[in-house]
Amino acid sequence: MWSRVVPWLLAALFAPASAFAVSVGTYILSSHPDGNQNPPPYGLRLDGLLTGSSGEEYTFDFNHASSDMKLTWNGSMIHIFGTAFGGEDNGAGYVLSTTAVWTIDFTYNAGVSTSANGGVDDVVVNAHHQNFGTLSGALGDFALRDHTDGVLSFTFGDEDGSGHREFNGISGWGWLDYCNTDVHECAQDGTDWVPTHITASDWLFTATPVPVPAAVWLFGSGLIGLACIARRRKAA
Repeated sequence: MWSRVVPWLLAALFAPASAFAVSVGTYILSSHPDGNQNPPPYGLRLDGLLTGSSGEEYTFDFNHASSDMKLTWNGSMIHIFGTAFGGEDNGAGYVLSTTAVWTIDFTYNAGVSTSANGGVDDVVVNAHHQNFGTLSGALGDFALRDHTDGVLSFTFGDEDGSGHREFNGISGWGWLDYCNTDVHECAQDGTDWVPTHITASDWLFTATPVPVPAAVWLFGSGLIGLACIARRRKAA
């Protein structure tokens, strides 16, 4: 038994890092330091969210005390979810009447690939209006969908190794459309989505892997110890 368990356990605990910029697991998301409307910093921007006007710069601060945003990557699907504090940016803070804590849930499961993108080994999504999610809060309920820039709709990784927009680590960035479900049907076939895409509607966040719980390492160490004892007894 132990001859089968120990090699598997060692491989799982001490496996080398993935060749790609990101590994399978859960990530804690934060606002990116290089957002165009910073301050306040943000991880998501949906201009015109409440009015439909591109002059309304609506951002979501993933670093806020009320925010708790995460991402999971399982090798074929990206799931972005949690809560985020947002409001209309007034240049230094938020317009008070526009602030709210929003629940966000978005899944990328179409067009997802880890193939090199121009020599860059990131997780990329090559899809347009094929991935969907929701945004809900006291100020309204919205449907979300991916929007391509002509090549990709989302990227998760460290770009060329130096980081996206000079952030030294893992980032997520990509474009979105939204539709107010309080007013429109928001069918996934593309009908009733109003307004059409506003240029500054996109993810821009940083991501930190959630550490493997200590209990997992202790469990693994305990199994290895038991295996060693069993071998010694067998030898004796």
